[in-house]
Amino acid sequence: MASIEQCPLTGARMDSSSEQPNPRGGITQFFVEHRMLGWFTMAATLVWGWFSFQSLPQQEDPTFPTHDAVLITVWPEASAGDMEKEVTQKLEAALSKLPTLEKLQSQSKDNISTLVITLKTGRKEVIDEQWKKAREILATVKLPEDCEEPSLETDYQLPATLLFAVLGDEAPAAADEIEKELKTVPSAGRIRQFGHAPEEILSFEDMAAASYSVRTLHREPNGPLKPSTSVLVAIEMKAGSIIRDFKTAVLTKIDSMKLPDGIRVITVSDQPAATAHRIGEFLRCFIEAVIVVVLVALLLMDWRTALVVAVAIPLTIAMTLGGMAALGVPLQQISIAALIISLGMLVDDPVVASDGINRELADGQPRGVAAWLGPFKLRRAIFFGTIINIVAFLPLALLPGDMGAFIISLPIVITLALVSSRIVSMTFIPLLGYYLLRGQKGFDAISGSHPLHRLVPFYKSALQLALRRPLLTVIAAYGLLAASTALIPYFGKQFFPAAERNQLLVDIQLPEGSAIEQTMAVTTRVSEFLQKEDAIQSAIVVSGGGTPMFYYNVLPRQPAANVAQVLVNTRHAEDVPALIVHLREVLDREIKDALCLVKQIEQGPALETPIQIEISGADLKTKTAQVATALQDAGAYKVHDDSGVITRINQQRTVTVKALAPFGELASRILHKAREHFPKEGIAFGGEERELTNSQREMEHVLKISLALIALAMVIQFRSIMKSLVVMLTVPLGLIGAFTGLATTHASFGFMALIGIVSLAGVIVSHIIVLSDFIEEERAAGVELEKALMHATLVRLRAVLATVFATVCGLIPLALTGGELWRPLTAVHIFGLLFGTVLTLLVLPVLYFLFARWKWIK
Repeated sequence: MASIEQCPLTGARMDSSSEQPNPRGGITQFFVEHRMLGWFTMAATLVWGWFSFQSLPQQEDPTFPTHDAVLITVWPEASAGDMEKEVTQKLEAALSKLPTLEKLQSQSKDNISTLVITLKTGRKEVIDEQWKKAREILATVKLPEDCEEPSLETDYQLPATLLFAVLGDEAPAAADEIEKELKTVPSAGRIRQFGHAPEEILSFEDMAAASYSVRTLHREPNGPLKPSTSVLVAIEMKAGSIIRDFKTAVLTKIDSMKLPDGIRVITVSDQPAATAHRIGEFLRCFIEAVIVVVLVALLLMDWRTALVVAVAIPLTIAMTLGGMAALGVPLQQISIAALIISLGMLVDDPVVASDGINRELADGQPRGVAAWLGPFKLRRAIFFGTIINIVAFLPLALLPGDMGAFIISLPIVITLALVSSRIVSMTFIPLLGYYLLRGQKGFDAISGSHPLHRLVPFYKSALQLALRRPLLTVIAAYGLLAASTALIPYFGKQFFPAAERNQLLVDIQLPEGSAIEQTMAVTTRVSEFLQKEDAIQSAIVVSGGGTPMFYYNVLPRQPAANVAQVLVNTRHAEDVPALIVHLREVLDREIKDALCLVKQIEQGPALETPIQIEISGADLKTKTAQVATALQDAGAYKVHDDSGVITRINQQRTVTVKALAPFGELASRILHKAREHFPKEGIAFGGEERELTNSQREMEHVLKISLALIALAMVIQFRSIMKSLVVMLTVPLGLIGAFTGLATTHASFGFMALIGIVSLAGVIVSHIIVLSDFIEEERAAGVELEKALMHATLVRLRAVLATVFATVCGLIPLALTGGELWRPLTAVHIFGLLFGTVLTLLVLPVLYFLFARWKWIK
């Protein structure tokens, strides 16, 4: 009598008499039968991963593409009105012909015109070609005879990797000598000085640097802050260099120099140290996540299976690191967080493969066959589960603009990890399973001593009840989804949170026309207040402009006699919030003749202030006053505008009203209160509101692509639209948990929450798709519908719970210690997966039951 077995090719049951006499398992069988070669390959993979890790470039944050340039034109003794008419408008009209122009913003003041040109994001070669074209266009513009040639700076947004202050009476000469020596460091790129005139002024940037007044506040060990006139030396690292080696080379070079007596060199911004700290924190978080995932495996599996899964993790990570090195993906907070996020997903395939081996062993197959036959039979389910996880994240690579560049390493690294997991599950897992696995079954045969023994009868009872009341179950599930949307109005909206650094900024602005001496008088008073603060380690005070660019999204301020900027370094990052609140109170009370904005450094794209309202059209003065009053009444902090200069956005005169939120409050809540009192016409929202609105629109596009690809993958796997629809209908149930998670953790709804929601669909589907595959297997074997649903869910319950709990628990270290940037995404995934999985384990069999009863599926 022929026995019923599972077809290795389709995953369906078939009569063994129709099976091929000697089925072959491809590379899966090869690794079991050639075990010495398999062990060698395993060792080589680990070595490859280690050397890749050592060679990967390191950054604190992703690099934003540089597609902005500043065009500065000087016309001595010209009024602001003449600058606008004779210079700015002519330059705008000419530059508007650039084919990839995205935005053109200008300011016209007495004697000077400043244009900020923003191109659409593209490859570096395309951007460089556009700047070349811009210079050709500028050469054709006819300006007044005594007007200086426009200066186009295309690399002003490159941050300094190291920023030193040179102190002492002979600081200018010492700074020159330091610059000369540092140019011999192979990894050193552009080196600039700020605070004294170079021997030869070659550009407007040199002229601006020469006009700066720079003072440094530095603290002796256990002593007070002391002010010193200084020269700043900013050093950029060449692309592709190892940041820790760069710092070592620079410090070694400076230490070897014989500087004059009385000269001191102190570090005021240290990107390598910040990078080492950030990567160290994330690597610790990653190690904690690995430990948690292994503990989850031990809880839900026997120790042999857990050991197989534990060994699979470093193998998969090693392969992923090798892929990162090959693609040039650096280690930074986004790419390391991607590894953490992928941890739970990358154990999915090894868990399924191990379960397959255990089932074959339990059914009596010899271990030399079971080790490859189990994964081989499930290869379609493993393959499509991997594909669905990939298409949940990979479409994020399609995000345009700066946000796409900021997040690009997330989908790339997760895709590499998932592909690596697929390879490991079909090669090394069979090899490990041959030696370690002994044939444990699923929860349907779990022993009473297992800590989760009580879960089985509880789940059986719940599923039986749901199948007896299928329509009520579906209505209740989707009713809960509808009810969860009531939480949405209570979400705070924040595009990106603050950067958790030991730095803050004070932007100072006097009225237009103020002399540099007046600005320096204000900065002197500000410095006196700073000297009283024990939490401050050092500070640089720049009068006549801004600090050199030291962080990826803190853009340099344009030089002007009436502006200044202070970069404050605190002893600890935890000191920043209280210091900001205190300095705001002190400077608001003591400095009345200048605008002083004490700001926390933010993450994400560069925004001067989170609240920006652009006003154009007729009656600018009345509209500006109306907007400013509405913001003040709503509680905005430091409401101000740029009406003192002639500002144009895309060739239209515009006044921008700007404001901050009180510390600890969200700008979105202030704006929500104020917007109903704004003029009905002639205003546009800038700042955080514009960025979040644009991101939501772009994310909707990505979500549509992701869902379409998920649906396509399932139709190909199941060869049935209706069977795929059963699975897709369970996807929205994850939103119940996502919304609950955001509300419970008080996480803001912003860019990272959007990423979490977009990717949640694929993560949920990937965890349950093997469950659907087993239901199909039972049905193909002729098992009665309700029994097939019960048995298939119990067989797959352990694997589903193991992978879901591994994903959820692996995210907990990132949620707790990864910082505010990752709290929204982890809240969405943790709560979304927990709620979504619980509901899906009930709703998926019920939907399958209903569709079968209605004859929609066979």
